[in-house]
Order: sequence, then C-alpha cells, then structure tokens
Amino acid sequence: MKLLILGNHTCGNRGDSAILRGLLDAINTLEPDADVDVMSRYPVSSSWLLDRPVMGDPLYSQMKQHNNAAGVMGRVKKLLRRRYQHQVLLSRVTDSGKLRNIAIAQGFTDFVRLLSGYDAIIQVGGSFFVDLYGVPQFEHALCTFMAKKPLYMVGHSVGPFQQPQFNQLANYVFGHCDALILRESVSLNMMKRSDIDTSKVEQGVDTAWLVDHHESDFIASYAVQHWLQVIAQKKTVAVTLRELAPFDKRLGTTQQAYEKAFADVVNRIIDDGYQVVALSTCTGIDSYNKDDRMVALNLRKYLRDPSKYHVVMDELNDLEMGKILGASELTVGTRLHSAIISMNFGTPAIAINYEHKSAGIMQQLGMPEMAVDIRHLLDGSLGAMVSDTLGQLPAVNERLAQAVTAERATGMKMVQSVLARIGEVK
Repeated sequence: MKLLILGNHTCGNRGDSAILRGLLDAINTLEPDADVDVMSRYPVSSSWLLDRPVMGDPLYSQMKQHNNAAGVMGRVKKLLRRRYQHQVLLSRVTDSGKLRNIAIAQGFTDFVRLLSGYDAIIQVGGSFFVDLYGVPQFEHALCTFMAKKPLYMVGHSVGPFQQPQFNQLANYVFGHCDALILRESVSLNMMKRSDIDTSKVEQGVDTAWLVDHHESDFIASYAVQHWLQVIAQKKTVAVTLRELAPFDKRLGTTQQAYEKAFADVVNRIIDDGYQVVALSTCTGIDSYNKDDRMVALNLRKYLRDPSKYHVVMDELNDLEMGKILGASELTVGTRLHSAIISMNFGTPAIAINYEHKSAGIMQQLGMPEMAVDIRHLLDGSLGAMVSDTLGQLPAVNERLAQAVTAERATGMKMVQSVLARIGEVK
C-alpha cells in the first residue's frame, strides 16, 4: 500500500505537526508495512520537527515562482492565476465549460503524474478549507481527481462558506472525494446551511488525538529537560497566544484588546499562586509566517509580576510540547491544537473559541464547557472560569481521561476504515 499524505503545509505550525504525527502514528500501528510519503511546503523544517523524510510541495513552489515573477507581465499573470486558475482546473476535471481547453501550467501536469504513482491520497485534516484562505486550497484535490486516484479527506473542519467561488469549489470537491471525514459536527451544520454537498461526509476525530506518547523511545532534549525542571518548581498554567488576523475583523476586535484581556487572565492566575509558561505552536522557523512567541513577549508589558511569566523561545516539536503541557496543571489555549496536545497528554485545557472548530472539538469530546467563546476573554469573565477550573482539577482530570480514551478509540477506527477501503481498491 503506497500512500501520499498532503495538505498539511508546514510543521512550523505544531498543530499541523500534531495532526500529521497522529495520522502517521495510527497508520504505523494499524498498517506497519504501508509505504507512506509526506508532502509539505517547508520540507526541511518539517522533516526536522517530525524526524522523518518529508517531500516538498511542487504546487507551492510553482505558486511562489509565479507570485515572484517580475515586471508588468508578472503581475498580470499573478492576477489571472488568482482569478481564473481554479476555474480552469475545475473545467479540466469536469471536462466542461469554456475554459477546459486552456493549457494549465506544467507544474500541475507534473504533479498529476506524481500522484499517479500512489494507491491513494490522504488530504490530512485541520482547519484548512476556510473561505478566508481562498480557492487555491482546493488545487491538490482537483489534481487528485485529474490523476483519477482515491482521495480521502481525514479529520477536517470546513467553512465558513461566505464566498461564492469558494462555495462552488467546496461543493464539487466535497461531493466527489471518496470521503470527507469531519472532526466535529459544527462544520456539517455549516455545510448544510450553505447548501454544500454532504453526501460524502463521515464523522471522525482530529488526528492529533492519535499522537502516541512514545514513552519507550522519547529522549528529552536539553530544552525539554529545562522546562520540565521549571514546572517542577512551582504549580504551572500553560498558555498559548496568537496574532488574531485574519479573524480579528470577523470577530469585531483588535489585537491590542485581545492581548490586554489575556494579560488580565494571566495576572489573575499569578495572583492565585501559579506561574505561567507561554508556549507557541506557531513559530517563524523556516520562514513560516506566524510567530506566536512575539505575541507572548508583548504580553509582558501588561503584567504586574512578569517574573512569574516565562516565554518558551525554544524550537520544540509537537511531541516535546506535549511532554511539557502534560506536566502542567492546566492549559489556556488560543491555538486549538495546544489544547488538544495538552489533553492528549493528560492535562485539561480551556480552548478560546475564535472560530467554530474549537467549540465543535470540545463538544465532540463531551466537554463543551472547555471551549470558551472569545467574548468571555474580552469581557473579563474568562479569569473566573480559569480559577473555577483550577479548583475542580481532580474531577475534571477524571472526566478528561475517559473522554480522551474514547476519542482515541474512535480515531483509530476512523483510520482503520480508510485503510481498509484503500486496501480493497488496491
């Protein structure tokens, strides 16, 4: 069985890394003889963070080349690509419409040829198909259809659907893949409200729940040893932050308001006798365009006692983060996957809901109260919720252990089902 996992564009986002690692760990457990290739926009850093070979994404390389083209003609080509390329690809796939005879870039043809060498393509999940991210998100799927290969979309959140062109692509791709396995039910409701084809939808889980703890082969680096020692000295609450853009306008808030409100939560946690460790699931490694450490550093200026607030500047992978979060008492995460990683390693987490995925994930886990709408951060009420959770940790931990065990079991069945179907086709 030869598989290609794509769509997970970088492990500079350790949430994406956990999604990918969990799927790989599950496949290795269920089908250890499978030949699995992984593709990423940033293969060097992704390979280092995952500790395994990773292929470069040729469509991303082609896009960068087109976007960096110089001169007037370069700008014209960039504009035309953004406006029409997805329509040309869709016309090729459906063999219909006026654009079907327009030549596509050589990179697409080469990519289709590459895909033809696999038994199936798995487009790994996450919050990937979001209208704000644009229609190029569907290019890999359309090329898979051109290669006439099975496409399984595993562990996704999808939507919102507020742009006609995005909706058109979503409706076609989601209706023609072999399976769209959602990690929560809120996305399904959004698809139904927007009349997006749901015929291939199945219910699944986020594959980050499937990350193995690697107890037998994990070797703690110097940085991990250091932070575990820091946490051992004082009860610790871990936090993750982010730059809210592009969601800030949709949320009707500002980055400054978010940071000040989060600082109030951190001040209260410190006043309650804890230290706070800020980890970052997104860093600027290998030119990744987000670095949450900068937001965490900026928070210092709003704190009354910054000596009890520690920003982790080390480049940790998602497994290393899991070990550190697992040693903490509680995680308060703006990044959803910091919450998932934390809970998978046994530490409860409150996920700040800035888009629907966090609420959906916690609802599916059976702990909906652990997803808190961002308005509760902005209006100052989150601090009391955090204190209340810290006061009930034994009961929360017991519920969490049962919920995570059930979610992992569901996730393994999900991956087993996909592998079985691929095996039948093969």
